Amino acid sequence: MSFLNLLSKELNGKYDYLKVLKVVYNTTFSLCHINFIYPESVSILSQIQKDEIKQACMKVLNLKGKIDCKFNKSYLDENIVKSKVKEFMLTDFNSISACLSMDMINYQRDSFCISLTFMVNQTVRQYFVDNFVCEKLKAFLNDNFCGDFQVFVEVDNSQILDEQQLEQRALEAQNNIEVKTRIPRYKVGNLLPVFGGEIMPMPEFIKNVEGEKSAVILSGVVSDIEQKEYLPRRNKNKGIDEKRKMYKFKLTDESGSINAVHFCNKTSEKHFGLVEEGAMIVCLGDCSVRGNDKQYVIKAISLCSKVEEEEEVEREKTKEERNTYKYVKPTPYVRIIQDNLFDIKQDYPDWIMNNTFVVFDVETTGLVPDKNEITEIGAVKIVNGEITERFQTLCKPHCNISAEITKITGITNEMVENEHAPEEIIEDFLLFCGDSIMVGYNVNFDYQFIQFTAKKVDKTFNNEFRDCMGDAKSKLFLPNYKLGTVVAHLGITLNNAHRALFDATATAEAFLRLSLM
Repeated sequence: MSFLNLLSKELNGKYDYLKVLKVVYNTTFSLCHINFIYPESVSILSQIQKDEIKQACMKVLNLKGKIDCKFNKSYLDENIVKSKVKEFMLTDFNSISACLSMDMINYQRDSFCISLTFMVNQTVRQYFVDNFVCEKLKAFLNDNFCGDFQVFVEVDNSQILDEQQLEQRALEAQNNIEVKTRIPRYKVGNLLPVFGGEIMPMPEFIKNVEGEKSAVILSGVVSDIEQKEYLPRRNKNKGIDEKRKMYKFKLTDESGSINAVHFCNKTSEKHFGLVEEGAMIVCLGDCSVRGNDKQYVIKAISLCSKVEEEEEVEREKTKEERNTYKYVKPTPYVRIIQDNLFDIKQDYPDWIMNNTFVVFDVETTGLVPDKNEITEIGAVKIVNGEITERFQTLCKPHCNISAEITKITGITNEMVENEHAPEEIIEDFLLFCGDSIMVGYNVNFDYQFIQFTAKKVDKTFNNEFRDCMGDAKSKLFLPNYKLGTVVAHLGITLNNAHRALFDATATAEAFLRLSLM
């Protein structure tokens, strides 16, 4: 007989509406924690009732230690239920959760009967059916709420594209995927962060910024500063009438001007006073278009000065540039898989044939570049549409590799014991890259680690880059866009996932195949 049945018998059925949400027994303190939930229609339990239930629990469990009981109402509010659905999907079906939004769920309630219907495309619906998602979610919700749940999945016809729409989307994707000419950039020096942290790489010219674009780095002279106040959306939603400062000004470089705005937070509000009329700054922000005007919404600012061409030439002369590999030499790339259809010489687009690409991946001790370090670099070079060379090395970080990271990457402290430090390896990798266009999967993560490591040895890494994940999202319609899912869909074998060279090679093959779509 279950604990709840025994408890109900002890209490003569008086509290049959109770559900046990969680039971935890702390052996150190001989303390048992029991979390009960009860329907929202039941009045709040009095202390006398709680004590009565607690005494019955002690009698049923026959424990020598103590019991701590907590009682919570089970509210069937739509937002609470959907929040629990999101938690379930992220934990149990993370691969599909990225394709879902709470707006896709139709919520209907009749007393304590709740009906949830997912409106999705055919691919996602099939995933739900194949993995019994509805049945598992229903059981989860019935365990976590005092209600009767039904879960359904249906195809949303509005998401089905006809042939003409598919052709139009493919055309738009092709236009978006074309590699544009390299963005002209120039160097600035004497950086002094005002707020928002360090800004890398170098700024581009204002005149070259077109349309909507995020993470834009610009530099110029400040003029026409105007201070105003605004009510943050967060405060407004909470009914808090606490306003903050905002600054509007004009940013001008030798190519043109742009209207800039910064909405202050607590930190930037304290330091924005360092930005004065006539000051030269470098900024990170997002560009948007309103009517005929461009607006630059700034997230980070540093004071700076422009590095004149003569000064830069002189500085380059004083640097000792390495022209030969010291620790790691690239090797020719040899395909060892069975011949297949894709071994036929492909007629790649001109932007593939006219550029050199380095597809790379790094493994690290953590997620933060200024706190964690690289443990492995893997890369392959694409020339004239063919993978020609490979670069691979382990690196010995200055800290231990945690058991959690080893579990993910398979790289242990013993494996890197006799390897060189990341900052020793980085110059060989930069030599391998040259001025190639860098390609990665979710590339910002890897790019920032390379940038930060290069900076440790006074090297600048500002190569143009593109994200293969973005190409996949433009070309494919998948339940998720993890590297494993994408390469499997494209018929590419990925062995030893989360090892840098294998991930880089699979990304390179995916990148080339996506360019043909």
